[in-house]
Amino acid sequence: MPQKTVDEKGNYSWKPEKFELNPENAAFSAEGAVTMWIDVEQFKGKFTGDYQILSSDPEKWRMIITGPFNVSVATVIINGETANIFHEGVWDSGPWNEISKQLFNASVDGDLFSVMLGGRFRFEGECAEIGNGGKLCRKNGIYYKISQGKVAEIASGDLYIVSEKKKLFPAGKGRGRKNKTGTVNAVKKARRWIGVSRGKPAFIFENKYLDASAELPESLFEAPKSDEPDIFDEL
Repeated sequence: MPQKTVDEKGNYSWKPEKFELNPENAAFSAEGAVTMWIDVEQFKGKFTGDYQILSSDPEKWRMIITGPFNVSVATVIINGETANIFHEGVWDSGPWNEISKQLFNASVDGDLFSVMLGGRFRFEGECAEIGNGGKLCRKNGIYYKISQGKVAEIASGDLYIVSEKKKLFPAGKGRGRKNKTGTVNAVKKARRWIGVSRGKPAFIFENKYLDASAELPESLFEAPKSDEPDIFDEL
């Protein structure tokens, strides 16, 4: 596990600051690999699969988690503080804060998702210089360590998340699928984000690519009624 370097109790010279990262990625579709240490009694343990996450604004998210052989594991629709999750053929709803703790073993909000996936991140809070051209910023009790203009580490209560570059290997001969990292708006330098909660692994996101040109209708972020099919059923 990566070591935490953010010291929230350090003696810093805080100054008001606001900035925006990746403003061109206001709405996006992101894909990659995900590992979760799920904290739900019937599914307790480590899970490795793939994710597709769509966002039309910082409050609206749709997450599709698939397992081996592209088997659907769960679909989560987040609207602000409310979430609807589809698993085992049933839609459940509840506070996103609680559902995220079950899925990711930690509370993960929209800002953290945006940063980890490469989407737009608007910051308005306080920052302090920490040397080597880096700075530490805080907003709503969450600390962001910024290096070379990018978020390198996040600390939020018992959770800290560390970013590291992911090694990329060239595609072998005979592979039929086109390498999506070569598409427009692709993540140029793939990264992985490792979350640690209370000293134990919580999740790992490995970014593959991000598409900021995808059309995202509002219906994607609305949970279907019990008597109507989900929009993804027909895709």
